[in-house]
Amino acid sequence: MKLLWTIWILNAALQWVLLAVVLWDNRWKKHVAFAVYIAFCATKTTLLIWVNLHRLALYTSFNWGLRVITLPLIAAVLYEVFSAVFRPYSTLPPGTLRWYRIALGLLVVLSATAVVLFPGPQPGDFLNTLLLLNRTLSLMFCGAFAFTALVSSYFGIPWQTRVYGIGVGFLLFTSVDIFVSSLSAGYGVDIARSLNLISMLGFTLALITWLTYFSLPDVQSKKPTLEQMRRLQKALDYTGAKVDSFHGMQ
Repeated sequence: MKLLWTIWILNAALQWVLLAVVLWDNRWKKHVAFAVYIAFCATKTTLLIWVNLHRLALYTSFNWGLRVITLPLIAAVLYEVFSAVFRPYSTLPPGTLRWYRIALGLLVVLSATAVVLFPGPQPGDFLNTLLLLNRTLSLMFCGAFAFTALVSSYFGIPWQTRVYGIGVGFLLFTSVDIFVSSLSAGYGVDIARSLNLISMLGFTLALITWLTYFSLPDVQSKKPTLEQMRRLQKALDYTGAKVDSFHGMQ
């Protein structure tokens, strides 16, 4: 219990420090959605600590109510990161960003639909529905940020850029969140409480990653060359061919 409180307070302090670093020297102007997300997280964590100390009976309601707000904020950061990756330039195929927006919207709709159609072991229970929604969206966010980390170099974004660091940080803690939320959705809220320490440590890793990237000078993105785009197309074609050959074996 003492370790849990220590990590919780440490995360709160790291969030406020990160917010100060992001706001310093107008660094937030290139990452508005991320700055809003960190400001909300810092406020949320501080409020939840106070509620836990003084209004414990309201803690669960506050925690899940604030978590619902967190999900669209992560979606906004995801959109901001992808907009930086797919920024307009001459070598980008026309309509790429538009089709990404459509695909992201469809993923959100499908996530909500999956929660409704597959309610889990406790259908009708509100917290169970939130756990399922959190698991589904975490899986979507994890896949999207993993895609960003894998292909960003092809789009002229080296690993030293803050955009890349934002994506890697989210990949770290959404990966942990998938593990925790999957167990929680399958076994209920009680298991979620027992896994709080793992969730907090995953977020601690993300905060340290973001602090490192925002404390160092940012590296400018470069316009990708046609050769980089050809390598990306070749990699995608290779993956598609492997998937087709797998289906052919069925």
